[in-house]
Amino acid sequence: MRKSSLYLASLWVLCSFQVVYSQFPQRGTTANLYIQRENQPDGGIFLPAPPDTCDVEYIDDFVQWQWGKTVRFTERGERASEESQSGTTEMCRIYSEALGFSISRTETPAIYNLMSRSYHTAEQTSKNPKEKYMRIRPVVRFNEIPTGRADRLESLRTSGSYPSGHTTRGMATALVLAEMAPEYQDTILRRGFEYGESRVIVSAHYQSDVYAGYMCASAIVAAMHSVPDFMTDMEAARKEYYDKTGRKPGVSKLPHGERILSQPVDTASYRYYGDVARYMDAKGKRTTLRGDQAVADAELNLETLLSAFSEPLGIKMDVKATPKLNALIGEAISAFGNNASALAASSRFRKRPYVQLGETPFAGTYDSKTSSYPSVESEIGWGVALLLTEIAPDRANDLLTLGYRIGESGIITGQHWASDIVPGRIMAAATLAHLNSTDSFRKLLSGATSEYNSKVK
Repeated sequence: MRKSSLYLASLWVLCSFQVVYSQFPQRGTTANLYIQRENQPDGGIFLPAPPDTCDVEYIDDFVQWQWGKTVRFTERGERASEESQSGTTEMCRIYSEALGFSISRTETPAIYNLMSRSYHTAEQTSKNPKEKYMRIRPVVRFNEIPTGRADRLESLRTSGSYPSGHTTRGMATALVLAEMAPEYQDTILRRGFEYGESRVIVSAHYQSDVYAGYMCASAIVAAMHSVPDFMTDMEAARKEYYDKTGRKPGVSKLPHGERILSQPVDTASYRYYGDVARYMDAKGKRTTLRGDQAVADAELNLETLLSAFSEPLGIKMDVKATPKLNALIGEAISAFGNNASALAASSRFRKRPYVQLGETPFAGTYDSKTSSYPSVESEIGWGVALLLTEIAPDRANDLLTLGYRIGESGIITGQHWASDIVPGRIMAAATLAHLNSTDSFRKLLSGATSEYNSKVK
């Protein structure tokens, strides 16, 4: 009798746990993904091919690989080795530190669910470009022994280096959590940024692989905003976050780039050689059609952006035809521009390439007073592409291709160094996460989405 009672009690507890646990999609099932792989933005389309060893872009990859070796056996290197482990549990450990409270399946089920589904969705995002390019990893090319605790040489030999899957998953998780808890956005995003850097330190990836991972992460997070399940899970996680911590939603400011990113490249840095090489190489494109594109991309204002993004979006945008889209994009451009200006003011001043090298600009007026870092063009161009991806995820590849091109145009015109571009794109994603956390912006976004849907039907 006693054994039967214990059995029935155990069965009741197990069934109760299964009922609660089954409310959330489980790992390893297609229901766990917000977007299936075949419907995701494809980095094999909107990103360029990775640098070859004979490309000038490879200079920065090689320099950063050497930098990684110098810190590999330091305290930072130990953390990089630990962060070679991947999975939702590892994300919980990392971002629990950033948020200042414990995240787990049992203690914070709604936050865990959001993180798990976002992580596994992002896990698919790097696969297409990885399989397309099958880039050899630095640890293999330079015949090294892996120092990442969870890295295995055979696995590294048989999987592509570009883009970094760890970076894609880690930064995607950071962007989602930054939107959930905007008061801690800088700390969260800094950890996402460093998680990518760790892959360079352990020689599992080149710097350009990590940069591509940041881009893939921002693209998939933007696309997830079109999925009702994601928005429902975000609200549930946000409520649990405030209930769990006792914190109250406040008026948070735009993310501080100086707290998230590293300082701009200095002329004393070895990375400067890569910047100069990219500048000289880009000058050869000025007499081509790509040079004409770069000049057109330099005309960065609301009117020209509405016109440029009309084609990839599939509808004609202007003030009269699409007033709600106009208002949304105008609000976003203002935020991206203000964020870039704040980062420039708080970072080490960097001369524009043509000023540093005693030349004249290919586009725009001569400007020795404004810092080259970060590229405001790349922040606005990539930011608008991400924003429109939230509205029209089926158009993501075309939108993101254009947004990426706008940033690269700054190198061709000589307005920015190559290492100024990616920081602008990272801050675009960070700023959009902040905007998506505010009720007023979400209202604008909802109106613009309805306007777009009415135009395409």
